[in-house]
Amino acid sequence: MRTSRIFTVIDSHTAGHPTRTIMAGIPPLRGQSVREQRDDFRNNHDGLRTLLLHEPRGHAAMAAAVPVPSREADQGLFFIFSYVYADMCGHATIGYIASLAAIGALPNGFEQNGMSIETPAGIVHVTGAFESGRLTSVLLRNVPSFVFASDVVSEVEGIGRVTCDVAYSGITYALVDAEQVDLPFDIDHANGWCRAGMAIKQALNARSGVTQVDSVLFHHSIEGGARHLVILAGNKFDRSPCGTGTSARLAQLHARGQLAVGASYRAENILGVPFTAKVAELARGKDGQAAVIPEVRGMAHISAFSTLVLEADDPLPAGFLPT
Repeated sequence: MRTSRIFTVIDSHTAGHPTRTIMAGIPPLRGQSVREQRDDFRNNHDGLRTLLLHEPRGHAAMAAAVPVPSREADQGLFFIFSYVYADMCGHATIGYIASLAAIGALPNGFEQNGMSIETPAGIVHVTGAFESGRLTSVLLRNVPSFVFASDVVSEVEGIGRVTCDVAYSGITYALVDAEQVDLPFDIDHANGWCRAGMAIKQALNARSGVTQVDSVLFHHSIEGGARHLVILAGNKFDRSPCGTGTSARLAQLHARGQLAVGASYRAENILGVPFTAKVAELARGKDGQAAVIPEVRGMAHISAFSTLVLEADDPLPAGFLPT
């Protein structure tokens, strides 16, 4: 077998959503910051994203964490997806930590102090809970999160009038009460929710003067919190409760006076698997907005240790992704 590329990866899932941590095979990247290194990857090596995440080695919902050096934190990390780049990803950060733990590669002192991680969105901090030396959960302290706009009303094709809040938590979400959409809130209707989410996103992003929305988070109230379904694209949804989405919800609920600092919030995914979260403290956003520091706790589980290869004569070196 003649191979032109070889990659060592660890696959995990965080409450159902995959993370492929790329342990080896990425070329050295130019840039002083993690954002600059991510941008170098996007501008000059984007074919590796499609090779690693598209079929036949990946699938539409695949996400990856790419560790890189950091001058500002213990580690640098950026995130690639089958269809887009994101400045921050909570589920993938948790998956990265679980992957390090699985091979005994957590840095010295992690059990006591955790580690700082520079992402394109800023520096986050992670710690772990352990039982008999085994990692049992990861606590992510996210970037300052805040509400851009409240009670934004849009006319959405096929749905009608929809009201939402728009919040930032490393990426920007439209937060929509699922009661506004006439669909059962379950996994069997995920395709319908994807279509509804994309219609809402398009309606919002067509408006002038409104911050552009990256994803739509539908929430449905449960005792102690809400069930979440984050729509990523027309055929993609987050299987996890979503770390950044949960952070955006914390910012929204605190801004509305519905969640006090330190109060617990339960975020379930569409399958009923939870994250737990809280507003750890108050802060200011990058432009001085009133913000919160969210903390989200979850766990990832390893699904594969793999060596991915590209044969020299593979007719589909960039992979393919059905829409």
